Amino acid sequence: MGLIERNNHTISIAGDYPDQSLHYLLAQIHHAIVKKEYQDIILDFDKCTSAFPGSMLATCAQIMNYRKAGIGINTILPNKKELSKLFMNANWAHLLDPGKYESSTFRGYTQVPATQYTNPKEQHEAVNRIVNAILGAVPDIERSSFAAFEWSINEIADNVLTHAESPIGGLIQLSTFQRTKKIVQFIVADCGKTIPQTLRETHSEFGSDTDALDKAIREGVTRDKSIGQGNGLFGSFQICSHCNGEFRVESRHGCLRYTGENGLHIKYEKIPYDGTVVISSIDFSRPDLLEEALQFGGKRYTPIDYVELKYENSNNENLIFVMKDESSSFGSRPAGTPVRNKLNNLNSMTDNNKIYVDFIDIPIISSSFADEVFGKLFAEIGPLGFGQRFEFMNISQTVRQLIDKAIAQRMAVSYDKK
Repeated sequence: MGLIERNNHTISIAGDYPDQSLHYLLAQIHHAIVKKEYQDIILDFDKCTSAFPGSMLATCAQIMNYRKAGIGINTILPNKKELSKLFMNANWAHLLDPGKYESSTFRGYTQVPATQYTNPKEQHEAVNRIVNAILGAVPDIERSSFAAFEWSINEIADNVLTHAESPIGGLIQLSTFQRTKKIVQFIVADCGKTIPQTLRETHSEFGSDTDALDKAIREGVTRDKSIGQGNGLFGSFQICSHCNGEFRVESRHGCLRYTGENGLHIKYEKIPYDGTVVISSIDFSRPDLLEEALQFGGKRYTPIDYVELKYENSNNENLIFVMKDESSSFGSRPAGTPVRNKLNNLNSMTDNNKIYVDFIDIPIISSSFADEVFGKLFAEIGPLGFGQRFEFMNISQTVRQLIDKAIAQRMAVSYDKK
C-alpha cells in the first residue's frame, strides 16, 4: 500500500491506492473538513502510481457528497502519464473535480467510464450502456450467463435509488475486462443510508454492522417487503460465488468479501464508509450460471434480458439489428470488432431466428469494416450458416458490393489454405 498524508488542507496519496487504503483516505478527508473545519481541500494524487477502481469510485462518491454540501475540492492528477490518462478516461477526474476536468469522452468497447445516475431513467441508460458493451466485448457468451449479469447489475444499481436516499444518486462503472478469462467487473457506489442502517429500521435484532451485512446476502432479507423482495444482494452473491468470481461490499463499519480462493469473510472496519460500495466480478466461462445461481424459494428465476427487449421482434421470431445504433463509426477495423462480436453472440444466443441487419441511413462503410464484421463472420459461421441466419435490409448497392468483396476475399484465403 502507498502513503496517505495530510498537511493542513492538502491530502496527498503517494504510491499505490488499493481498496484497502480507502478507509484511511476517507478518515483524513473527514478530519480535515469536520475536525479542522477546512472549507476547501486539495486532493493530491501527483505521486500516486496505481489506483484500484473500487477505491476510486467510492472516493468519488464521498467527494461529490462533500462538494454538494458546499466544500471546495481541488484535485491534482497523477504525474504518471498512464495513470493520469486512466483518471480522465474512467471519468474519475471529472467526478472528483468537474470544474477543472471535462467529462470522459472515452469510447472503447471493453470498458465503460464511471457514470452518475439519479433517477430510474438514468439508471436504465447507464446499465444498458454497460450491458451493450459486454455483448460486443466478450465473445461466445451463453445467453443465460449474460442474463444473470444483466439481472445482477440492475438489482445492485436499483438498490441505490430504492433504499440509499443518496444525495448524489449512484455511480456505476464497468472497470475491468479480461478477454482471455471472460471476466468482467462492475462497481456501484453511493453515499447514502448504509445497508446496516436500512436493515435495522425493521430488523433491530441485527446488532452489529457485520451482522447486518451477513444477513443482507441471505435470501429474502430486506427492510420492507412492500418495496423489494430482498434478493438483489443475495442473487448477486450467488452469481459471483457460483462462478468463483469475487464479491465485495463495504457499508458503514462492515466489510464483506468473497473470493473463489478464500471463501467468505466479514470483518469490522474501524473507520466507517458512509454509504455503500459493491464490487462484483463475474466469470462468463462458467456454464449454466443462471440456472444454478438465480433460484428463489427453490424455484429457478429467468429474467427478461437485453437481447429480448432490444433485438427480438415482438411480432415474430426474427431479430432486427439496426447498424446505425450499434456503432458511431463505420470506417475502421477496430470499430467493427464489437459489431461482429454482437452478431456472433446473437447468432449463438438465439435459435434459428433470422437476424435482419438493417443498413438504413448508412450510405458507405470502409473495406476494413466490412471485412472485420462480415468477412470474418462469414468465415467463422460458414456459407450455409451465414446464409440461413443473416439477411440484409435497406442496404445500398455500394455497401453490398463492399461486403460481397470482403466475403469473397475471405473465401479465397480459405480456399488457398486447403
